[in-house]
Amino acid sequence: MFTETYDYEDVTSGSDQIATTSVTIASGQNLAAFTPIGQVTSSGKYVETDTAATNGSQKAVYITPQAIDASAGDVTCQVFKAGTFDPSMLAWHASFTDTTKSLAFVGTPISLQTKAAKL
Repeated sequence: MFTETYDYEDVTSGSDQIATTSVTIASGQNLAAFTPIGQVTSSGKYVETDTAATNGSQKAVYITPQAIDASAGDVTCQVFKAGTFDPSMLAWHASFTDTTKSLAFVGTPISLQTKAAKL
């Protein structure tokens, strides 16, 4: 008897429905899967959220569902815009503290919740 298994990273941690949207990742970014991103006000494009930024991208609004390489130019892709996610699985920028992580998505349809058990 042959048994096939599939192990995948499940970043979700709640029962909220996942929703996605299409955005443009700004050139020069090479983002890991599950990276919080924010919008640069002047261009409307998205970059990794850095709490020290002053261009609008300091506010996390979406999460990348997979690695996105925009190092050679802008990339249009789908991102998570709603759902409940495990904060320990997100690829946080080094500027985030435990406190800023807990406040990162306040005012957005993204919630953070540590997984209670492995499914």
